[in-house]
Amino acid sequence: MRDPRRMSAPADRAASADRVDRGGRAAVDTATTDRIYAGVAAIAAALALVESPRPPWAIALILLALAPWVAVVLRREPPAWLFVALAVLPVVPVVLAADVGVVVFMTTAAASRFASRTDDLRLVVGVTVAVALIPFLPGLVVGRQPNGGGYFAFGDVFGVLVGVLLRRTNRLAARLREADADLAAARVRDERQRIARDVHDLVAHSLTVVVLHVGGARRVLRIDPAAAESALADAERVCRESLDGIRGVVGLLSEQDPRPGVSLDLGELVDAYRAAGVAVALHVDGDPAALPLAARVVLFRVVQEALANAARYAPPGSTVEVAVAAGAEEASARVANPRGPARAPSAGGFGLAGLREQVAAVGGALTSGPAGERWVVEGRLPLRAAVAGA
Repeated sequence: MRDPRRMSAPADRAASADRVDRGGRAAVDTATTDRIYAGVAAIAAALALVESPRPPWAIALILLALAPWVAVVLRREPPAWLFVALAVLPVVPVVLAADVGVVVFMTTAAASRFASRTDDLRLVVGVTVAVALIPFLPGLVVGRQPNGGGYFAFGDVFGVLVGVLLRRTNRLAARLREADADLAAARVRDERQRIARDVHDLVAHSLTVVVLHVGGARRVLRIDPAAAESALADAERVCRESLDGIRGVVGLLSEQDPRPGVSLDLGELVDAYRAAGVAVALHVDGDPAALPLAARVVLFRVVQEALANAARYAPPGSTVEVAVAAGAEEASARVANPRGPARAPSAGGFGLAGLREQVAAVGGALTSGPAGERWVVEGRLPLRAAVAGA
């Protein structure tokens, strides 16, 4: 019995989580930007207080303008109107004294923070124009224009643009996190589908063999008790192996490597059905063991699923023909059995549907259906695509 823990791998949740984490760190969080803005305002206030003598009332206004930044750093968001009112206080001494200096960057910091938190383009344009006019207000109000107004205006506008870029960066990072979350969810769905296919392959194959053994034991129980006992022993063995396999499926999420240790021996698979009383003729052209691993796994699944269906639906005593070809450019597996009076296996069943997905995943194609008096399941794989999927 193959270890199903090796049949399929869980999604690379660690890699996905790493991408999500990187996406989360791509955005500068608001707490960090608030501390940066508050630092800029504090530095501007300190430089303003030492660059030239100021009257007490101007010093008080500058210090009062720092109050909302203290609240911001403490994660206590002040009302918007109060923040705006206090942010414009440093402009008053600039206008009255006609002395443009670094103090205007206190207002610039507030404007940049505002721009980093709104998507309203009209408000951003209005704020940008307002801060750009600050260095020119003395000339408009008191009729005296200080030197360097243009440089400070450029700095004000640049500060607001930094806020706009931060807003765009945060929005893009949020979209990246959403995309990563969608990708992680898709990987989980794919993982569940793979596990479901593995469980189906394991249980369907094992129970088919068990049913054949038990049925054979029932038919010969009275005339050949020894043969019946042997068949029941085989059924018990398959049941135990299946139970171990199902327990292994439970450990899928802790496994990292889906491939090493997989038994892909078609001879063993065919022998199991022969021992259960199914006549199987196996023809192998080429060396399947030399095929790319992805092709070997998928071809094995094709034969496994088709044999399980043939054991259920083929007329008693009929021969199931299995043909596997390993060519230079293409590999194929074909399983054909006579059609019995019972209904033929549905091409839309979960087993065939999952098998069709597996074959398509390596660039191949799966066909199943009646061909004259026979039911044929055939998978064909181009080896270049299979190499890419290995």
